[in-house]
Amino acid sequence: MKPAVSIRRHTFRSVLTLALLAGSATTQAFEVEQLNTRYEAGQYRLSMTVILAAPLHQVEAVLRDYAHYPELDPRILEARVLNSSTPGTVQLFTRIHVCVSLLCRNVERIEQVEERPGEMVATIIPEHSDAEQGSTHTVLSAQGERTQVRYTTFIVPKFWVPAWFGRALMLRTLRDGTLNLFQHIEQRAATPLSTSSTSALSDHEKSY
Repeated sequence: MKPAVSIRRHTFRSVLTLALLAGSATTQAFEVEQLNTRYEAGQYRLSMTVILAAPLHQVEAVLRDYAHYPELDPRILEARVLNSSTPGTVQLFTRIHVCVSLLCRNVERIEQVEERPGEMVATIIPEHSDAEQGSTHTVLSAQGERTQVRYTTFIVPKFWVPAWFGRALMLRTLRDGTLNLFQHIEQRAATPLSTSSTSALSDHEKSY
């Protein structure tokens, strides 16, 4: 029989090892390398670089699973592909609930999305959107089993935003919403896609 002191030491070492492993896993999670927002020449702009604790191919799969966007961001009320007849190009409709302080409205937009390996460029079509102009550029780079995301976006809304307090709140909403979106993308991408998501993605890919 082992002495009680030896057993306690062994147990303590095991608990300490598990704690260190858990702490290591935590430090590997969502990591912001760079984040900047600014209002410039009528444009609300954001640039961000983050590291997601998920492999590139799964992050890319989640980003292109457009029908499930509302599950990633509570602001997104609806998302659907309108046209994917051209290889590597998708016309995407989204309806988003936007609040600036107590001023809330549903914003609709249609974007032309160009899909390339590890890259997506979405450009707003102004005549069918609640925005004068806007564009989003997403670039993915593998870092072992993790993924670096370089994300830049800007938008010029058609609706009125009060200058003296609304611009700062709009930028804060843009920042918080983008961080929340990519945290959910990481969570979804860190586990295998559900059957429904995989099926939806396969149907989208078949159109190519």
